[in-house]
Amino acid sequence: MPPTDEPPHDGHAGPARAMTEEMLHASSTLFRGAAFLGACLRAPIAHPIESGSPAIAGRYRAKVIGNGLRELDRFLNLLIDAASTAEGLPVHPGQRNTANKLSAYRTAKSLPNHDGDRLRALGRSRDCLFHCGGRVQRGDRRGAMAMTVGWPAETGCDAPLDRVTIGQDLTVTRGGLDDVCLFYRRIAHELCGTVGLAPAE
Repeated sequence: MPPTDEPPHDGHAGPARAMTEEMLHASSTLFRGAAFLGACLRAPIAHPIESGSPAIAGRYRAKVIGNGLRELDRFLNLLIDAASTAEGLPVHPGQRNTANKLSAYRTAKSLPNHDGDRLRALGRSRDCLFHCGGRVQRGDRRGAMAMTVGWPAETGCDAPLDRVTIGQDLTVTRGGLDDVCLFYRRIAHELCGTVGLAPAE
């Protein structure tokens, strides 16, 4: 047999490498999105490296923040797909409800799921910001007089999520947005850990 310079071929190396790259890409996209959104309400002087992206302000502030939250949720949705692929679990790219998708993934892995309520609250919050300018139009359920938002009234460990009465405006502070970004980052870390992959921050 003539000598060859090609490395030995492993039939499993290609798919395994592709799955790893998919996870790395999906996780790095989420981390970049969280960093960008988290910087949006920070004073540029405190973060000179991000001074080219001024804090969100003005007439469309609520819509821009709502869109940013929607993109962050989409990045998590794609990361769950990548984790499912890496684990050989069923993948449902058409499932846009990230709370339900994460619940199904954790159930398949026999893992506890304690993030569903907050993901659903974030869904209501971003819809309110994007479609209603931040003015709360409905409660958590029919007949409810208040809506639970996706961030705590006061930042801190295990602080309860804020609730806003119908007719009032959502208040999105720097601390609240930071807390949301940390929430998504924590889930991403956990997903990477379940497949034995170091997060690509």
